[in-house]
Amino acid sequence: MNRSHPSMPQGPKTVGSIADPSLLDHPFSADECEIIEFRLDGLLRNLGQVRDTLIKLKSSQLQTLITARCTSEGGLAELTTDQRNQLIGGLSPLATFVDIELANLAEMATAAEQARTNGALVVASFHDFKKTPDTDFLRDKVKHALDLGADMVKIAVHHNSVEDMYRCATLMQEGHSIAISLMGMGSLAPVSRVLYSQLGSLLNYGYLGDKETAPGQWPASLLSQAIRASKPF
Repeated sequence: MNRSHPSMPQGPKTVGSIADPSLLDHPFSADECEIIEFRLDGLLRNLGQVRDTLIKLKSSQLQTLITARCTSEGGLAELTTDQRNQLIGGLSPLATFVDIELANLAEMATAAEQARTNGALVVASFHDFKKTPDTDFLRDKVKHALDLGADMVKIAVHHNSVEDMYRCATLMQEGHSIAISLMGMGSLAPVSRVLYSQLGSLLNYGYLGDKETAPGQWPASLLSQAIRASKPF
C-alpha cells in the first residue's frame, strides 16, 4: 500500500467505465470523469485500439484503470488466470491503476508485481451482486487487501435495505490503513455512491455512453456533478 504515491487520489474521483468497443472513440473529458476504466473482458477483440487509447490518454490530465474479469466476477468473458495475468501485465505500463479481484490477487501476483514495477497502483476488489455482507465480513476483506499489499480496496455490494447502506457508511467512518472505494448496487446505488464519496470513497464509478456496466450506476457526467456539488462529512 502506498498512500504517498503521486497517482493516489487525494479526494473522491469519478470513474467512467467502458466495456463497449464503440466507446473507445469517446471524447473523454475531465468534466465528465477524472479516471477512465477499461473493462478488458469486454474489449478483447479491440486490444490494439485499447492500447492506442491508453497511450493517448497517458499524455492527458486523465488517469486510467484497467481490469479483466472472468464471468464469475461479473465479467463479460471466461478468462483464465494466465490470460488475465497477460492482459493486465501487458497493459499496466500504460495504466494508472490495475484492478484485480481480491480473491484472485495471490494467484495473479505476477500481474500485480508487473503493475507496481510499471508505476501503477493495485486495486483489490470484492463484489457481491446479491447482498451486502455483514460488517465483520467486509472488515476482513479490507484487512485481506492490506495484508496482500494492495494500494486500495474496492468493495461493491448490492444494497437490499437502508440498513445495508447504514452499515457501509459506518464502515467508511471507522478509519482504515488502506484507501477505500465503496459503492452500492441496486435501487439504492445512486444515493449510496454520492454518500460514500462524501465519506471518503476515492473511486466512484459511473458509465460512459448509454449502458451501465453495473446495476444502479449513474451516468459518469451526472455522478461527477453530484460529487463536486457535495461537501465531505
